[in-house]
Amino acid sequence: MIDIAAAILGILLAVISVTSPIVLSIANVYGLFVPGMKRKRACWIWTVILGGILSCLYAGIVMMDVTDKPWNEQLVNNEVHQILNSEHRGIYFVIMLIGFVGFMILASRKMEDTPPLISVLSIAAMYPAAVTCVVWCIHIAPIRSGMPLTIPLWVLPGNLIVMMCSLIREKIKEWNDVREVMFANGQMDDQRRTWYEGILGKAQSWPLIALLAAIPLLGAVLGISILMGQRPDALIATWTETADWNLSQMLPPPNVQVDEHYLCTVAAGGHEKVVKPLRMGERHGHRVVVNRQLEVANAFELVLEWKTPRLHRAIRSFYDKYGFPIARCIHTKSACDIVYFIMKPLEWFFVIVLYLTLAHPENVIAVQYLPGYRDILVQTGNKK
Repeated sequence: MIDIAAAILGILLAVISVTSPIVLSIANVYGLFVPGMKRKRACWIWTVILGGILSCLYAGIVMMDVTDKPWNEQLVNNEVHQILNSEHRGIYFVIMLIGFVGFMILASRKMEDTPPLISVLSIAAMYPAAVTCVVWCIHIAPIRSGMPLTIPLWVLPGNLIVMMCSLIREKIKEWNDVREVMFANGQMDDQRRTWYEGILGKAQSWPLIALLAAIPLLGAVLGISILMGQRPDALIATWTETADWNLSQMLPPPNVQVDEHYLCTVAAGGHEKVVKPLRMGERHGHRVVVNRQLEVANAFELVLEWKTPRLHRAIRSFYDKYGFPIARCIHTKSACDIVYFIMKPLEWFFVIVLYLTLAHPENVIAVQYLPGYRDILVQTGNKK
């Protein structure tokens, strides 16, 4: 019964994860053309809550290869560097926060009680946030081979842009309705009528005025960030000083390939002070980190293949069946360190066997994972 309930719950969560973004996106686009703030507010709340949760789940579960490591750090296998430069991305959190405050002010007030300048400044606060959403989608768009599938991460920023446009459109209509009622009821003298027919009195001009107001607002944010220690080009460097993404300008070191099927190869990916890497090698056409333990283990398997091919096939078959699942579960440097220590007694045993069976064991150990090392051993007579 527990298994059935868990299965039903899993299916239900999967259905919600797939259908809710679609339903909410359609509702938000529909709300862009249809008035009615009550229903829109409910839809916006669910969009932000579910969108944030589902985006985090997708990034954490599906996009596991995307790390938070800077562009100049060497990665392993299919790992990808951080999306935004961690030294500068704080300014964008501030921009999004200001946009959220502007959105909430405009959404929570009735236009008949709201000064036009407040509305204009609220719209101006949303513009940099909307631009950030657009740049985010461009930056992570999977238009190059090898990039992670990031299209689901477009959904939330896309909806945020639609929400902002819908709110601005709604408030312009609401202000015009209030203005028309006042004109119709004769509640204005000539001076007030002249003001309402001016720039701020016409809501259609607010988006353009807000665009002009957004420039000094963004300048103030940038100035404060500089005073707090940020670089003047932090707005651009957040995107460009990254690697692996569309707006990235930095050239990262090539990824090191760690064969996750083999425990000793996995162990070589641990912390340098623990596993003591010696050099780079080559395995299956990929660059790998080679340490003493990996050299010894591979040399031992090579000797088994030479001396006792049947035993080698039996051991290899057993390891392929039981060792692979264990190795595939090891993804952190700390786990690699643990594997390294667990394999240490076997490493000592392998060394003893090599020293008992080979005339020049260190020569065989030293050439492991060099390109064409098998041919080197044969030519130098070490296959004895």
